[in-house]
Amino acid sequence: MKPSVLERAKHIIDLTRYENEQRANENKSKALQDPSFKSLYNEYVDTMIMQAKTDQDCNVKLKKLASEIDKKLKSLKIGSIEPIYSCKKCGDSGFVDGKYCSCLIKEVNNILIKESGFEKLEDFKDVKFDIFKDKEYMQSLYQKMQKWCHSNFEKNIIFISGNTGVGKSHLTRCMANELINENYVVLFTTSFAMHQDFVKSHMTRDLELKNSLLDRYLNADILFIDDLGTELRNPLITINYLYHVINERKINKRPTIITSNLDLYDLQDYYDERISSRIIDKQSSICLSIQGDDLRLKKV
Repeated sequence: MKPSVLERAKHIIDLTRYENEQRANENKSKALQDPSFKSLYNEYVDTMIMQAKTDQDCNVKLKKLASEIDKKLKSLKIGSIEPIYSCKKCGDSGFVDGKYCSCLIKEVNNILIKESGFEKLEDFKDVKFDIFKDKEYMQSLYQKMQKWCHSNFEKNIIFISGNTGVGKSHLTRCMANELINENYVVLFTTSFAMHQDFVKSHMTRDLELKNSLLDRYLNADILFIDDLGTELRNPLITINYLYHVINERKINKRPTIITSNLDLYDLQDYYDERISSRIIDKQSSICLSIQGDDLRLKKV
């Protein structure tokens, strides 16, 4: 996970926590202006202090006072004087038992998705299969990919081929949404954008920049590469760097989902045997083909 992205996501979580706590403090300050509430609240605090100092069991009294405080707040039409955190699991801290909370991972994914230009996601349950030429095949394919999203990723390369507009991107947006809900860090990129980073990494003498340009592709939990084969291919750069990314991710069992207009036969001709053999390896890959007309020309 990129430190800068993590820091920005943590800042969002921290800001949410601050706002929730500030709202509670404002409610408390407003409520304490009422003498009867102030008396109840002071008695509640004093009772808690006494219990802590003397080990005296005051739970019954505290429960009664808490109930009276809630009733008084309602009568004053004032909200909770205790912070109501957006994430109940971590209390808007971003961490649970020293690990990243799902709310923090979600913010990281939101940043990565926005930076990658893929802001719209889809939900498997909302798919309308009537728009597809082969409805039954597409239902089976979507079910297979939804099941894969909850697997242990023994097959960690998914290659989805098909002509423009047949639904490849729609399927990957459903998969991304499912994986994000499973708390994976998802990175979307187009083949063109990734190739641009390859070129920058190859040309720069700045070692930190060189590594950072590649690390985002190597280290993301799940990498989506859209439209492989549409980049401005440079054989000396494209093939070597693409092989490096795909091979390293495969070795480290980090899933890579690829969409392309190229079929399996064109793939080897466009790149080379090293890349195509990694992508179509039956032991670790799932290769899918989507046929049909351009769905963008249909009325949905």
